[in-house]
Amino acid sequence: MRPRSRPPPRALAPLVLLVLLPPVGCDRAPEPEGDPGSAPPELSEAAKLSGSPGSDPRHAEELETRLRDRIDQEGDTIRISVGLLDLESGLRVEIDAHRPYHAASTMKVPVLLELYRQAETGGRSVEAEVPVTNTFRSIHDGSSFTLEDDRDTGLISALDGELPARRIAAGMIQVSSNLGTNILLELLTPDSVQATMRTIGAEGMEVLRGVSDIPAFEAGLSNRTTAHSYLRTLEVIARCEITSTEACREMMEILQGQEFTSEIPAGIPDEAFAQGTRVGNKTGSITGILHDGAIVRPPDRAPYLLVILTEGYHDKDTGSTTMADLSRIVWTSLTPSP
Repeated sequence: MRPRSRPPPRALAPLVLLVLLPPVGCDRAPEPEGDPGSAPPELSEAAKLSGSPGSDPRHAEELETRLRDRIDQEGDTIRISVGLLDLESGLRVEIDAHRPYHAASTMKVPVLLELYRQAETGGRSVEAEVPVTNTFRSIHDGSSFTLEDDRDTGLISALDGELPARRIAAGMIQVSSNLGTNILLELLTPDSVQATMRTIGAEGMEVLRGVSDIPAFEAGLSNRTTAHSYLRTLEVIARCEITSTEACREMMEILQGQEFTSEIPAGIPDEAFAQGTRVGNKTGSITGILHDGAIVRPPDRAPYLLVILTEGYHDKDTGSTTMADLSRIVWTSLTPSP
């Protein structure tokens, strides 16, 4: 499916100096949307109240029925979970939202969140230089491993040198750099990421190891997520619950630069982007797994958050089409035309 057109990603803006705490138990998972320098939109009173029932329950029931009808078209071999939270009205829809899936690259959002959580009061700016290495230690037995390749060519070019942590984080999210993920995860530690997930009530998002840590994988340590926990992670970012507004803005800016937009963003009309809608999202895919989670910000209203997790698609394009259809159903239900 053709990705929907979106405003081109901006160059990474200069950062306010933030600092990294020593890894302790809290982490963040923000997403970038909106123009650099603009604060996240004010939330309505309903949106500020966690789980506030601001919408007509019949609307939620009708929307859930439409989503389930579309999911049912995929047959018995496909598993799909959905999490939706509208911060404008308080409407929430969850379909099989506590079913665990392999997290794939969705686990990179908690890593981003932890970077900025630690940056709030610690001793290192997110612009501080971080060694760029391709040698990592397994969390299972301490053995060394490397990655064979990576999508972030700039990061590869910087091997054995240094780059700012924010630059590494941008590659981790926007081109899904596994190398950048491992560099940051060794800096932050999986234990710290996990502690933050527990703190925010997203225990179903399990970040236990780096990418391609085969000894850990063979020992049964796999990164997993649920739609509910991924949705909760995005909610923490959208509401700036555990970071400052400045840190939240920077995370949203990074997420908005996402290059993979064939799922949730593809269900939003081109005209909506032209009229100011902004989307920050992070996908995840491996064989048989295709996920996406997004913060969608139409103009003149609070955002809505949407997570779609799938398992069983052997043709990625078919899965992308289904996910875009589900996204379109949500868009048309929550927003006026277009």
